[in-house]
Amino acid sequence: MKVLVADDDRVTLVTLEKLLLKFGFQCLTATNGSEALRLFMDEKPQILITDWVMPQLDGPTMVKTIRAFAENDYTYIIMLTSLHDRDDMLNGLLSGVDEFLVKPVDPEQLRARLRVGKRIMSLQDQLAKRVAELEEQRTQVRMLQGFLPICAYCKKIRDDENLWSQIEEYISDHQDVQFSHSICPECFETKVKPMQDAFYQKQGASQAALAHS
Repeated sequence: MKVLVADDDRVTLVTLEKLLLKFGFQCLTATNGSEALRLFMDEKPQILITDWVMPQLDGPTMVKTIRAFAENDYTYIIMLTSLHDRDDMLNGLLSGVDEFLVKPVDPEQLRARLRVGKRIMSLQDQLAKRVAELEEQRTQVRMLQGFLPICAYCKKIRDDENLWSQIEEYISDHQDVQFSHSICPECFETKVKPMQDAFYQKQGASQAALAHS
């Protein structure tokens, strides 16, 4: 899982990078808010760890920007701070922060926060995949429920590309369906049975002719 770390303090940045690599994460780093925002838009990390106070663009402003422009792709955001004021923490949460870590960062607290973030992002991915599957199924149902151009003579169906195909071929292409051809009772009586009777009559006539010869 990809993690972006933004902090203008080099010591903190190097420390977090080593910890993330130790914990099995892929790590990207930035030393200011603007650089972090560019990296975020290019790399789409699942987790962001950002300092509160940074040059060019502070943490809360960057988080608000990310939440505004990437609302369909959720990112778990951890804010690093040395602030303990209740109003400051509340402002951070309102900007879109998921969790806080107080500097200097405790490795075990960081690991715990990352586990939570990883679990949430995994659930988010599963949900997104399920939504995509349901949308695809709904599209397929809509296609089958809509009006289909069908030939009045041969019963072929015209698809969206103006190509004609047999009805079973069309349905197989648009649904996970395999056909097993059979004969209904009505068609057996009107189509198959007359052919059987004609065959037996012809066979009986042939045998009778052979008996008289």
